[in-house]
Amino acid sequence: IDDEWLATNLPMYKNLEDLRSEIRRSIEHRDSEQYEAYKRQMVASALGERFEGKIADEVYENARDNLMKNIRMGLQQQGMSWEDYVQQNGGEQQMNMMLMLQTREMVVQGYALDAIFRHENLGLSEDDIDEACHMMAPQVNPKQVRQQIENEGKNFVLRESAERLKANKWAADQAKVTIQKQPQA
Repeated sequence: IDDEWLATNLPMYKNLEDLRSEIRRSIEHRDSEQYEAYKRQMVASALGERFEGKIADEVYENARDNLMKNIRMGLQQQGMSWEDYVQQNGGEQQMNMMLMLQTREMVVQGYALDAIFRHENLGLSEDDIDEACHMMAPQVNPKQVRQQIENEGKNFVLRESAERLKANKWAADQAKVTIQKQPQA
């Protein structure tokens, strides 16, 4: 690839350095988004560890059912059977234990983020809702995602997701993050 090839095949780039700069910016943007998502995940996990209280059976069961539904949909999209998935994850007993732990973690993190949203009086904007839609389906226009959710009558899910994302971002911004360097091998 040289400037001549770019002029013929990718005329939107002035030259090879312009293409390289665009690729570099794209990679740095992707890495930055992944880092921020990882940081939010770690913050939510730390918040969940502080949870004290009881989870109502109905809440726990509903969250478990939703988790199971999402796993099954993902498996169906991958062309994998539930039975194969269970076997790959150590069998039924191991799978049930994993689901129980994931469900509890998901619920307590949600409760913690809900508490932060309320305590800090964060409030939502249209941009917050669009960002939540983008997080749900990054490859799709957020307005289309929002329209689909609204058409399904699940506005409460969208609002809850947006509130939790905003609370999670707020908590991550307040967190003291320490990056440990990996020892040289």
